[in-house]
Amino acid sequence: LKLPHQQRGAAAVSLVERQVLVLREKHATLEKKLYELIENGRANDAIVDRMHRLTRRLLRARDAAGLVAALEASLREDFGASHWVLVLTDLSLTGLAGLHNPHVRAVPKGSAELRIFEPFFEPARPRSGQIRDTQRDYLFGGEGSQVGSTVLIPLGDRGAYGLVAIASPDTERYLPTMSTDFLVRIGETITEAIAARGA
Repeated sequence: LKLPHQQRGAAAVSLVERQVLVLREKHATLEKKLYELIENGRANDAIVDRMHRLTRRLLRARDAAGLVAALEASLREDFGASHWVLVLTDLSLTGLAGLHNPHVRAVPKGSAELRIFEPFFEPARPRSGQIRDTQRDYLFGGEGSQVGSTVLIPLGDRGAYGLVAIASPDTERYLPTMSTDFLVRIGETITEAIAARGA
């Protein structure tokens, strides 16, 4: 909309001109918000699809070895994990605890080596971003230098079964500001699968 009475350098601005400028600014802001909502919706749809594939893979697992294979496939293919490890603290799950697998580490609850994770187990909420060097080295060993960002997800009520750690070489992949709602659901899904197939 062009207003013929607009004069450059004029100290006064007409009411109509001011209203048009305000409406344009509001329109631009609303367009930006709409675009962000659409992008967030698409991102959430993609995550829901990945979670669905994870759930189906875990349901198809027949035993503890199949469960770990399903996690390996899903975390790498669907969630872009370069490294991951399941730290199992409930050793009554003998099927999982007895597996000789580089992705599964069975450690008795209350073990001294788990003290570095006490701040994580206290609230028992998923955490994303950077982790301490000692935690990174414990979880990923010699491959820890390739880890840029990590997600820690407690398994079971207050981490009763342990935790799963997922790592990416990208420092921006898992940020502390990201929402943990989907991580909670992933943890619940893996926990149910462990309870059903881990013994």
